[in-house]
Amino acid sequence: MTEQTQEVEQQAIEQEISTKEHSPSNLESLMHIPLEVSVELARVKLPLHSVVRIGRGTVLQMGKEADSQVDIMANGSIFARGEVVKANGKLGVRITNIVTPEERIRALS
Repeated sequence: MTEQTQEVEQQAIEQEISTKEHSPSNLESLMHIPLEVSVELARVKLPLHSVVRIGRGTVLQMGKEADSQVDIMANGSIFARGEVVKANGKLGVRITNIVTPEERIRALS
């Protein structure tokens, strides 16, 4: 086998792999991967002596306003923001914006 033949075969293999990686069936498989979606209302740091005194009925005051947007995360990474709503008697979140890739990177640092 000549060097040129090997090169052509290698290119054909790489093209086939690339085509398979992006085929609809592979993308369809990815769409069924389960992700944990969570909503973070707010975070607060408290000294240990305050945490030990927390009991039933204690109200933890957060740093955000009551009508502030909440962060929506998939597997711990923020991907959207929204507002808390009541939907059919249950707690829900209305998406107000999708986080840009730049914002996602900033959130990691």
